[in-house]
Amino acid sequence: MANVVKKIDSTTFTRSKRLRSKSTNEISSNNSGDWLSVVLNDVEEDPRPEAWNYYFQDSTQTRQNSEMTFPTPYIFKTVNPAQNESSNSHRRQGTFASNFSSFSTNLLSEDLVSKVVEVLGIVLDDFKYDIWNEITKNHSDLPGLERLDPFILSCLRRDYNKFVNDPSSSQLANSLPTINDDDQIRGLIAAVSSIPTIPPISPMMSTFTVVDLFRNILNFYCQKTSFVTVIQMLFDAIALDFMREDSEVVPKVEDFMKIFHEEDNFSEQSSNMPFNNDQLQSKGENIEAFTWFYHAFVRNPQYQSCTVSARFQTLGVHFTLEQIEQIESILSMFYTKHFLNVFAKEQQKDHGQFYTPREVMIFMWDRVLVNKGNDTWLDKLLVSPLGSLPQAPSVLDPCMGIGSFLCEFISRLTLAAQQCPNVWNNPRAISNLLLSLSKNLWGIEIDVIAYLLCKINITLHIIPLFKRFLVLNNYNNNIKLERFHLFRNDTLNLYLPEEKGEHAWECENLQLLRSPQNLKFDFIVTNPPYMIRKTGFISEPDSELFDERVLGKGGMQAYAYFFWFCVERCKEETGEICLISASQWMGLEFADKLRAWLWQRCHLVEFFQFEPFKVWRKIQTDSLIFRLRRRREILTAGVPSVRPAVSEPKILFLRYMNRKATLQETLQAYNNFNSNLTTQFEKDMHYKLTPPYPTTQLPSQTSSFSFTFLMPSSEVSTYLRTITSHLPSLCDHASMKHTWVENNPLIWHRGPNTNPVYALVVRTNWAYSKFGTDVCRRWLRPVFYWNGKNGGKEAEFWQKMGDELRLEKKESSPAEAYVPFISYNSGGTTIAKGGLEQDKSMYSLIMVDRDAVDKVRRDFGEHSEFWKYLKEARIYLQTGMNSREIAYCGTSKCGIDFKTKIVHPINYGYFSKNQPRQRFFIDEDNVCVTNQQTTKLPPYFFLGILNSTTIQHFLSHHCKYDQQGRMRLFRENMAKIPYAAPTDSEGVNWFIKCVQRMTQVRQMLYEGIHVCDEEEKVASAVVEKLRRGAWQLSGREWQERGSDAINETSVVLREEQDGNWVMVRQFRGRGDGVEYSLCPGSGEQIPRHDEAEPGQTSSFTEVAKDHRPPTGNLTKTHVMKPFFEALLYASACLQYGIDQYTYTLYGIDAKFQVALEEELKLELFEAILSKYPRLNGIVGNVDGVEARGTIPEWGERLYEEVEMSIEKGQRQKRILLQGHEN
Repeated sequence: MANVVKKIDSTTFTRSKRLRSKSTNEISSNNSGDWLSVVLNDVEEDPRPEAWNYYFQDSTQTRQNSEMTFPTPYIFKTVNPAQNESSNSHRRQGTFASNFSSFSTNLLSEDLVSKVVEVLGIVLDDFKYDIWNEITKNHSDLPGLERLDPFILSCLRRDYNKFVNDPSSSQLANSLPTINDDDQIRGLIAAVSSIPTIPPISPMMSTFTVVDLFRNILNFYCQKTSFVTVIQMLFDAIALDFMREDSEVVPKVEDFMKIFHEEDNFSEQSSNMPFNNDQLQSKGENIEAFTWFYHAFVRNPQYQSCTVSARFQTLGVHFTLEQIEQIESILSMFYTKHFLNVFAKEQQKDHGQFYTPREVMIFMWDRVLVNKGNDTWLDKLLVSPLGSLPQAPSVLDPCMGIGSFLCEFISRLTLAAQQCPNVWNNPRAISNLLLSLSKNLWGIEIDVIAYLLCKINITLHIIPLFKRFLVLNNYNNNIKLERFHLFRNDTLNLYLPEEKGEHAWECENLQLLRSPQNLKFDFIVTNPPYMIRKTGFISEPDSELFDERVLGKGGMQAYAYFFWFCVERCKEETGEICLISASQWMGLEFADKLRAWLWQRCHLVEFFQFEPFKVWRKIQTDSLIFRLRRRREILTAGVPSVRPAVSEPKILFLRYMNRKATLQETLQAYNNFNSNLTTQFEKDMHYKLTPPYPTTQLPSQTSSFSFTFLMPSSEVSTYLRTITSHLPSLCDHASMKHTWVENNPLIWHRGPNTNPVYALVVRTNWAYSKFGTDVCRRWLRPVFYWNGKNGGKEAEFWQKMGDELRLEKKESSPAEAYVPFISYNSGGTTIAKGGLEQDKSMYSLIMVDRDAVDKVRRDFGEHSEFWKYLKEARIYLQTGMNSREIAYCGTSKCGIDFKTKIVHPINYGYFSKNQPRQRFFIDEDNVCVTNQQTTKLPPYFFLGILNSTTIQHFLSHHCKYDQQGRMRLFRENMAKIPYAAPTDSEGVNWFIKCVQRMTQVRQMLYEGIHVCDEEEKVASAVVEKLRRGAWQLSGREWQERGSDAINETSVVLREEQDGNWVMVRQFRGRGDGVEYSLCPGSGEQIPRHDEAEPGQTSSFTEVAKDHRPPTGNLTKTHVMKPFFEALLYASACLQYGIDQYTYTLYGIDAKFQVALEEELKLELFEAILSKYPRLNGIVGNVDGVEARGTIPEWGERLYEEVEMSIEKGQRQKRILLQGHEN
């Protein structure tokens, strides 16, 4: 092999060099030293610890007297065995000494782990270069070519065809031909052999040929093969260090590997073809395709390369059994950084792979071992049937990844053996533990690389028990383990080998795993994949393994299938299940039958909820760790409740709400929680203890069987549930049928589902120019839509169609409360009232459904622009619907049949400072829209109710699907909101009058915005005040140019909510408060100011009186300020009246009104509260009978002040604009 030359930081090096010593003085004086140079052997360094310490120092480390102190990562100290064992335990007789330390102390620094991973990454790059050369330059001389060639060629062909046939690939890739035989692959290898350098890894290329794509595929393959090679070399280095430690006789790694079954001995080439059923998604991807370089070259004495062991030796790195758990950190970090991150699209998204932080894994094992029953954790781990030797309990991980959960179990089993002298000092006991491990450790992994890593990880964790066996057995290695029950398979299908003779063992044991009645486990602790099956690369589950009546046929999260799989295979009553997943399944509709199934079959033990980004920094969804036990008898509906003989503990649900707490601190808080000492815990710990069945029955309202009743709720939520439990639903949950009753006044319509066919929504102007007036008049209708896309296949499609403006800019949603804010229409209406028809709506929906396909063909022909467009849309954006000629979607209940409807975006997002309230509005223009609600009662009455604070609370409670607060306003969610019908007609009329006036006020505000000079900035400031219910405008854009209003300025940096830093101009105007405005040209939304705090006392009348005549250089924006403040004040008063009326409608007391607003983080201002005090509960009587929804005593007075504010604002607008023009 030729010496490979690389450049790092402009330094040239060769891999093979003789090392010489360098003095400590030379090291400390070399300020320009680079630790990478040491790793790469460019600088010949002394391998002593001082050299290592010098090159790895950074700001997180302190050096004192040539010694370094590294921060020790937080690891739970799970248990002190001496405190948990009784003094007369038969397992603690005598004294003993152990060389294997607890896994909670003496750990490698996280910093050193990361630097070791960097060393491995450098070795990986070297090998990748060599592998590329061997395949492209020396293909005919490859050792063992005849045997290995089919694996390599098959793997390359599989990856190439997978990319070409992948619907998510670009159309250019989909148009390339597939490869059917090995000769074509050999031809492509020859074609790329002339390329001098390895191309960068890039899964998406804008333009490419077959050769270009194959170069990319070959690059991926070389990365995988190099990764596997480095991993196997890392195992050799670590295993050798482990064997040498504290050993009188150092056993060879080769001898250690001989204790395993030949199929588990990955250090040797297998003589048998591995089982690889063609039904697996990764068919053809055998591990043999990636291990050939290690076996043929790295283990060849003639191969001239600086091995991993040599590099570690150069740096003085030595691995000890104390650090065994940190070895797993190295494997995990190396796998994530140099494999998952490189193959992010193919690996993480394909299988939902996100590996569990170690502290979370430790916490989960703590829960199942330390927190149940009278048995100690030693009794649970060292199962000892009467008169027999201890053995390992049975453990299953159905999605084992790199084996972290299984290895944590092995570590704890080893520690348990250490704590029991009768076990640790007994060679037969240690032998039996090893033998039982090979029988009782079960796992499944679909990914071939993760599967190899898992085997390596488990093998390393067995070394401590093996070494103890050798010591006790006088170094006589006479043990042979059975084959481990680790399968490379798909848990959702558990494919069986077609050739049962050669793979009889796999067939027999997979059949056992497919039959839960014949195989049960003591512990199932795992992290199932996060992936929606219908949108991800998840296989169709086997109907023999899963019940579609419970799990459905599509749209189910993949983790739900793993819930089923685990519960079915857990031992009744004694078995333990601990899982981590997202929390959506606790309440959302998709899992209603799954929840009922779990309730019937499981004891729900405890739940621990984590905020988004807390467990995984890049995963936005929240996380839930929960623990279950399988019931012996299934609960049957209709059977009288019988209290169990042994009382169960209450179901615990914990939610730690301290957002500043780290993951470790959160876990520690959960670990420390004691339900008997709840008064001692901080306010951020929210908890709920729920009595188990039969005291608690599963709620079954609307057949949703929600588990949200287990979650801690606020005092406000409990109060509202109490006073509204008898009320009917605001929205009929069966409203898709054409039914309507007054008790459920709103009829919910889903509307057209154009997702993912966004091509059926077009820019109206572009459509008229593309299709012509006749087509557009017949097939297009205005649609309420905004562009939220800015890339991907849709961008490719619109670029090809010639309308790049369609995705030029991501637009903000025009949805606003009462009236949508559509800047291109006057008056805030959904569509413009005048002008050309193509200008009346920004977007239109193509109203072509299945029945209209033949009509379009007949009337316009297949050569028309309209037909060609729909055909291209189908090819690009409906790649899986080959039976369709053109793109279309259902148009039933799309909104054109309803003159008046209440609208809200179905995926709302969440309440925030910039969006503090819901935004229902009225459409009266027959516009197409999704998520609409109609009623036979006055629509403006329900528009006000839906935009009230009371309904906002119900929305946030019933429509949330994660802890971040994101909401979906689906029919079933809206049906959970109670409806309190009014009983006073005069109150209803007053309320409708307020809502209608609110819509008019907002329309006037929108029209005023169009008058201003800087329309976007003004709109941002006004809408922000409108949403908050504030009215004073004191930002920089409202100051007079050239006046003394701005007398001091400076540019400062401020951190925005998303973590980005922006330059803002700090200035002082009238008053002492410091105001902020974004620097000119930033285009960002003006942030909220401090002038309108809850303590504000100025009403609009006082503000208007104080407004001084404008001076200096005026613009329309400056002179419009009194107008905006007047109407914003009127809007705030009207919203207060709407909220107070709704409070009395539902009978909410004043103290709970305040608590509710605080919970929702809404602002109310003293200027309004002092004039119009809160109403307490149900107020008013009609003919001596208590009435709901009467006019507040100050109702007419508030309305009069609103009218005065509007009149003053409009008058000043006319006067000021006239003066400005003159």
